[in-house]
Amino acid sequence: MESNQERTTERTIVLGANGTGKTTIINKILTGTPYKSLVITPDDVEWRQYPETELQTSDDFRFEGVSRHIFNPAKTRGTLDQLKYFNRGNMVFDDCRAYLLSATDLRIRQVLIRSRQRMVDVFAVGHGFTEVPPVFFTFATRIILFRTADNIYRRKDCLKDFDKMVEAQQRVNRKAKSDPHYYEIIKFS
Repeated sequence: MESNQERTTERTIVLGANGTGKTTIINKILTGTPYKSLVITPDDVEWRQYPETELQTSDDFRFEGVSRHIFNPAKTRGTLDQLKYFNRGNMVFDDCRAYLLSATDLRIRQVLIRSRQRMVDVFAVGHGFTEVPPVFFTFATRIILFRTADNIYRRKDCLKDFDKMVEAQQRVNRKAKSDPHYYEIIKFS
């Protein structure tokens, strides 16, 4: 078993329009890792291949492989408060529009702050830059960028290496005209 110092954690933002390959690439990452993975999604249509968990007690986090939880914004406090029990694995916040509520910001910030100590890789998934809460950009170690028509300038204040991201978005959008699943990984130090 590896020590805490041997495993680095990533906080990844995955951006792209519908049908570009966001879910496909995350599925490959999750099924290719020896760690358990929790997909938090506001939609019961996607990720149906994985069993659902309620996240009401710490026992709900004792699973192997990939599990999903249906996020209900009306019960924001319950879901996000329970995430403190998740350790050593991958946590995916799918369709980040559901987390654009001010009530979620502080709880997600706590998850992101403690992710290294808990050895949790966090993924935030959105159709564009403005559909991901700014708090995710603060802690991001990389962005997986597919084609997106979103206005990147609306996230200028929270994006690291803004000019680099503008160039990447332009390049990805240009290359996606011939390959709709084209993406780039932009890493931050």
